[in-house]
Amino acid sequence: MERLTSVVANLPKEPGNVVFVGRAKGLFIDNVKYAFLHAHRHAPHLSSTFMTLNRPEARELQGHGLPAFCFEDPDGPSRLAKASIVVSDDFWWKTRTPAGAIAHGAFLVQLWHGIPLKAIGFPEIESSVNMNPDKARELTEAYSGYNAVLSTSPFFTRTAFARAFRADAFWELGYPRNDALLRAPDKLDMINVDAALYSELKRAKKNGARVAFYMPTFRDVGGNAVSDGALDLRKLSAFAQERNIILVCKFHPYEDIKAGSNVPSLRFCDSKSDPYPLLRLADLLITDYSSIYFDFLLTGKPLLFFPYDLENYVARNRELLYNYEAFTPGPKVRDTPSLLAAMEALLSGQDAHAAERAKLAEVAFSHRDAEAGARLCEALTDLSRELAGKDVKA
Repeated sequence: MERLTSVVANLPKEPGNVVFVGRAKGLFIDNVKYAFLHAHRHAPHLSSTFMTLNRPEARELQGHGLPAFCFEDPDGPSRLAKASIVVSDDFWWKTRTPAGAIAHGAFLVQLWHGIPLKAIGFPEIESSVNMNPDKARELTEAYSGYNAVLSTSPFFTRTAFARAFRADAFWELGYPRNDALLRAPDKLDMINVDAALYSELKRAKKNGARVAFYMPTFRDVGGNAVSDGALDLRKLSAFAQERNIILVCKFHPYEDIKAGSNVPSLRFCDSKSDPYPLLRLADLLITDYSSIYFDFLLTGKPLLFFPYDLENYVARNRELLYNYEAFTPGPKVRDTPSLLAAMEALLSGQDAHAAERAKLAEVAFSHRDAEAGARLCEALTDLSRELAGKDVKA
């Protein structure tokens, strides 16, 4: 690996060549998806390509007219090696594949995939919860070596991202994926989105239905609300059906939970698909410790927290960066009956946390608009000009 790194370091980088690396072996989701799409649409002066480790996914993107390649293609390593800028929102490619060595010498931009409530990076490494020497070494490499890390506000730069990452700079530009929460999607936005479910939700809302999303976080040591017995899907389904509610369950990309046909008012969104165009249709978000709730603050709509295993989660999975009560502006419930009662109240307009949500949104986001992708591409353009040492025509 060291020899490969030294060889690649001497290969010339192409000014303006930007490779966007998908999350979890190259999924077309999250910040990197929307950053890449904005660059493709609005920054033709940047030579932007999307890299995945999944050949069918690369071919699908190519079928939509998008410049994409698979790292395992014969020319994949050389295409990555030519990039002067590499943009990612995860670190799988950096620590678990030769791609990290191939990209040596490129300017590395880490977008990450959410404002962290739970400990990530060096606070996680320094914690005694669910940590061992091998994991600590891997995470040290994973969270180090970046030229820039994307942030959403000075507060979270100071208290979260600057603590988690070893980086030269922190760009407080906002998250490109949140652009999709604040505007209607176009054809490219809908790639890797459940289009049938999107259409169903739009029709249902026109006919008076309400839409709720349940999006819990991933538990490092396993388990979830269903398998742990805290969430009764049949009772949830019956409740939703009686009240003309569609509940969409979207689990973390690292796990997928399905249910049978005996839960008619529940919809299960593929865990590896992009939920953001769907989420803008939601009237309520239910979660636990997932960063998704910070994003949902931008909609102004209610949040409901289901931390059924809070003490166990903090003791066995991750420590939290912030006081849970202070940073979760919504009702907290721990069992199915309490969850149903809280849903009923919130969807009936009994919302006592609106001001609290608005205050946290101001702290979390310096920009509360649909222009994060534009700001990031402007920063990449300026960076490209700087790296090239000359102006690039926009």
